Amino acid sequence: MKVDARAWVAWLAAAMALTMIARNPLYSLILLLVGQVVGEVWGRPNAGVPLPLWRIGPIILLFAIVYNALSVHIGETVLLRLPAGWPLIGGPITLEAAVYGLANGLVLFTLLALFAAFNAIVTTAELVRLTPRAFRDLGIVVLIAMTYLPETGRHFQRVRQAQAIRGHRLRGVADWRPLLIPLLVGGLERAMSLAEAMVARGYGAMADSPQSLGTRAGLAAGLALALAGWVWSFWSGWPGWLLLGVGVALVTGMVWRLGRQSSPPTRYRPQPWTRWEWLTLAAALAPLPLILLPWADRATLTYSPYPALSLPGFDPIIGLALSALALPAFLGLLLNSK
Repeated sequence: MKVDARAWVAWLAAAMALTMIARNPLYSLILLLVGQVVGEVWGRPNAGVPLPLWRIGPIILLFAIVYNALSVHIGETVLLRLPAGWPLIGGPITLEAAVYGLANGLVLFTLLALFAAFNAIVTTAELVRLTPRAFRDLGIVVLIAMTYLPETGRHFQRVRQAQAIRGHRLRGVADWRPLLIPLLVGGLERAMSLAEAMVARGYGAMADSPQSLGTRAGLAAGLALALAGWVWSFWSGWPGWLLLGVGVALVTGMVWRLGRQSSPPTRYRPQPWTRWEWLTLAAALAPLPLILLPWADRATLTYSPYPALSLPGFDPIIGLALSALALPAFLGLLLNSK
């Protein structure tokens, strides 16, 4: 049983948005566990090159702690003092700055874990099908980029097996030199072959008609309105956001108009939108209304250890709302048990 990729895109967008909104370490840990559980249940057995999250995570956290501690000299608990004459990093190194860096690093690690779970669930072919028809050339470029690393990894495994048969072992840097260029070129050739095969099968075929002047003018006007609205929002608030929305809507309409000139994709096995997609979409959209409930303590969404270190707050309603993103994992376990 597979869930439509559009439902997973909505799930990923909601999870990443909530990660950026709920910048509380306790809530970040909940979302991190949600990403791990969903990825374990729905992830494909051979999902390309595995991402060693639990090796990358400590590096991200350590870098965030050190960077924030050296660049922010605020807090009451002073760990040590660097000479004031040192540019940028000179001054007191505080425990509060280190803890705040840890919280920011945890947010980055959670975003990476969510994207890794999404990458393990959705195949590259499904992502390419979701590319708007107006961005057909961009879809081919994205396809090459996303298949390059997996193909290079598979090519590396074949090279190692061939060398093991010949009794050769990689002992040092010198043994890697004859393999580096063939390894990079081999992965790129396989990615290009896949892209050429898609083009030969009619992917992104477009009617031979130039873009109209109205379409070009609409795109330019939409981009100008979006930029003006974004700048205006810094001074006027909601009128600027309204103008930004108008610009984005105009650009979206022009992109849809351009997409109509491209031939629609042929689906040999169309996948209907079933109740499992609706449940996944509901799991993605449910947390935000729950967070906006009047009795939810939205003050706990943010955490600041300044000026004195304190424990982050936690609201059970918000924690339960974020945990609702793990509903697809329970659905997957239910399907596997049948």
